[in-house]
Amino acid sequence: MRALFVFFIISSFCITIQAQDNTLRLMESTTVSVIIDGELDDQEWMDAKELTLKEETPNEVAVLLKYDKENLYVAFKNLTDSNNINHNAEVLISTSIEDPNWGDQSYWFHSSYSNCSAVGLYYYWEDCTAQPVGWAANTFPFTDGHDNIEFKISFLKLGINPSAGMHIKMAFKISNPLEQHTYWPGQALIADPLTWGTVAF
Repeated sequence: MRALFVFFIISSFCITIQAQDNTLRLMESTTVSVIIDGELDDQEWMDAKELTLKEETPNEVAVLLKYDKENLYVAFKNLTDSNNINHNAEVLISTSIEDPNWGDQSYWFHSSYSNCSAVGLYYYWEDCTAQPVGWAANTFPFTDGHDNIEFKISFLKLGINPSAGMHIKMAFKISNPLEQHTYWPGQALIADPLTWGTVAF
């Protein structure tokens, strides 16, 4: 009985640690505004949260996340692997932390050779443009030795006004031409927002 109790305590502890690892707590940024050019200026991103997307290959992609009063900013760093293959970048957002389905509260943002987005569905390639409304991202081809993509997504686009204590669901995804996909969190499923991470403002 004692061994069973100890096992239960350890299991609960592991679950808590895993949950904490999938939660990002953000503070409103007070640094300079981000210019969407793929350069990842240190002054722009110095107060961002950073996490890593680890592929099956040695390539690691860093993801940076921050926000100010008007926008949410995401950067993907090191998107060209050792075989000189560029990876697409995607941001998934649900403004509801309890809804397992895609609906009006769910947003898909994609950047590669164009910027594509949709509300309530994903992999929607009919709304792709170099200048989308309510958000922006730099695209391929990369220039000046940079292999990063920066996103700026307005809170007006998401229909929210972030305040202390607000939570949303987010996942970050990269993919290559072989249709190999890597997510944060690692167990995330694009079809199920409940498997995504939690972002706390």
